[in-house]
Amino acid sequence: MENSSNYPILISELKKVLKRKKKKYSDIARELDMSESSVKRLMSGKDASLSKLEALCRVVDITFFDLVSMSKDSKPQTLTLTKEQDRFFAKNTNYFYFYHLIHEEDATVQEIVTRFGLSEKSKNKYLKKLEDLGLLEWHPGDKIVIVKKGGIHLPEMTELGSHLVRTLMKNVTELVGDVKKMDEQLKDKNGTFHIGEYYLREETAKGFQNRISNLLIDMEKASDRESRIYGKEELKFYTSISSVMPMRFYCENIPNI
Repeated sequence: MENSSNYPILISELKKVLKRKKKKYSDIARELDMSESSVKRLMSGKDASLSKLEALCRVVDITFFDLVSMSKDSKPQTLTLTKEQDRFFAKNTNYFYFYHLIHEEDATVQEIVTRFGLSEKSKNKYLKKLEDLGLLEWHPGDKIVIVKKGGIHLPEMTELGSHLVRTLMKNVTELVGDVKKMDEQLKDKNGTFHIGEYYLREETAKGFQNRISNLLIDMEKASDRESRIYGKEELKFYTSISSVMPMRFYCENIPNI
């Protein structure tokens, strides 16, 4: 980074991330074992070494490349469950949802306890098991440290994957079947829902499948990047549902009359 005219621009962007994450110079100094005056010089200077800039990025849980730009070829952080974890969650889906709320939705333990009316004993059993599975660290005061961040990735239709698909489709079916409920869910929100039926050549359909797949990968990368750069209050949760399948879903009975 020596003599780089881009340094002030990078620092300006880094300051925005620090502000979003409510990080003070004193916090940075403590985490990097530096004096606060040294941090201030880094943040107000015109140049610095790449190693120092990378260290600043790590404090706010982003990479140097996040700060510059997200490489199109880079892969988002993902968590691939072990067979043991997947098997346990498939048989104990309540444990998975508890973990999902902490891992994916940034819910606090107290928020989960309040929402579901959990007893102290039940809360402790959930957290102890999730820690035994190697998915989180449970510290005094119910402070939770996620062992590995990133979206949960199921590389194949595992037992848990099958459960999640069934649950998702059940919830979608119930929502689609209740127009009033769907309208209430989407009120004042920027979202779309579309179902289409088409006559296409197989090659044409495969082309659309590939384009949709690439778009979803781009969305996954953007989600990974923005969840690490922006504060939770600046983000909205979106669900993407896409399907291009050679079959009909619409059918009705034609009774005798």
